[in-house]
Amino acid sequence: MITSVAMLTAQLGHEPKVVEILNEFVAQEKKVSGCTKVYFKQALDTRDTFFVYSEYDTLEHFRASDQAVDPPKEGKIQFRLKPHIVKAFFGNFE
Repeated sequence: MITSVAMLTAQLGHEPKVVEILNEFVAQEKKVSGCTKVYFKQALDTRDTFFVYSEYDTLEHFRASDQAVDPPKEGKIQFRLKPHIVKAFFGNFE
């Protein structure tokens, strides 16, 4: 089993959009072969902090998930949210 965790801090006021993005991520990651668990939680003491947790059957499943790429979305920030590699996580969601 491979376990992956991350802590994310969002720009204040953007928490609802971050929750939307994380819900999309969880839905996508659940479809990945070998992903046995994936979820996120919002901190109780500071509403702008999130915890992301994922489990994979094998290292190969983990690596295959890391290689997945989202299709481009016009007019939106391009990044692939992975719990083990968070790239270009910005507060500008316009």
